[in-house]
Amino acid sequence: MPDPQSANVHAASAAVDGANPVASPPPIPVSYSLPKTNAKVLALLEPHLSSAAVVLDIGAGEGYLAQRVHAAITERGLGARLEACDLFPDNFHVPDVRCRPIDLDGGLPLPDASVDLAYSVEVLEHLENQFGFLREVQRVLRPAGRFVVTTPNVLSLTSRLRTLLVGFPELFGPLPLRSEDPQHLGGHIHPVSVYFIAYMAEKAGLRVAGLHIDRVKSGSVGALVLWPFVALASLLVAMRVRRKEPVIYAENRAHLRRINSLQVLTGRTIILELVKDGAGVTVSETRLGSTAGPAGRPTDLPQP
Repeated sequence: MPDPQSANVHAASAAVDGANPVASPPPIPVSYSLPKTNAKVLALLEPHLSSAAVVLDIGAGEGYLAQRVHAAITERGLGARLEACDLFPDNFHVPDVRCRPIDLDGGLPLPDASVDLAYSVEVLEHLENQFGFLREVQRVLRPAGRFVVTTPNVLSLTSRLRTLLVGFPELFGPLPLRSEDPQHLGGHIHPVSVYFIAYMAEKAGLRVAGLHIDRVKSGSVGALVLWPFVALASLLVAMRVRRKEPVIYAENRAHLRRINSLQVLTGRTIILELVKDGAGVTVSETRLGSTAGPAGRPTDLPQP
């Protein structure tokens, strides 16, 4: 028969141990995106953090970039509040930031006109309803609010060649039919080019304020020997549209130039800054007109 006094001692010891458990450090967030993509997005966000009251990370994953944005806010003593949302909010590991659930249709759990600055890294290609997603972003942004969005560049020269030869752009391929992998490459269900992002943005009430890439791909630089053929084909298409549909041509002139700029032909990841209607023209928008010459002729090569 056990000694009652000994049992009481053990019970008291267990209670003390339970009351003062050894705290384990929170998990370190892992990035699902490439380092240069995250670094470029952070650089684009930083100039706007001081004027933002609410910043939104859409598709935050484990919180790798959210952690860095939060640090940028707190280290500068800014008043912005960072919010996050993801399909799997339980995987989010930034203790000081709230992460809310979203779904694959991109519905955002925030009120209308409540966000000043939003970003979404490598999420768009995972969504079933990209139109609906951009409309949701437009809904939650305040007038003049800014949205930074990234997606694999399916119009780089190497991606165009891969599509021609095997039927899939780079970072896309056959998908699981009887299972789901929404977070990784198996969730790349919706390749979309910079043109169609701009088109969907315009329809949603957003406009392109800046075009960027994370780095130049050496393979696409080597494939620039094909540029004269790309330029000729683009010129013929542009001339045909201009002749048959002059209004559509006028509306699309900047977009047609953009898709054959050096940034798009050689970049690995497309990064677009979109602004909700009501903002003034930005320096980035002015610069867009100089990234391509007539018929989309590239005029400058961005640095890796």
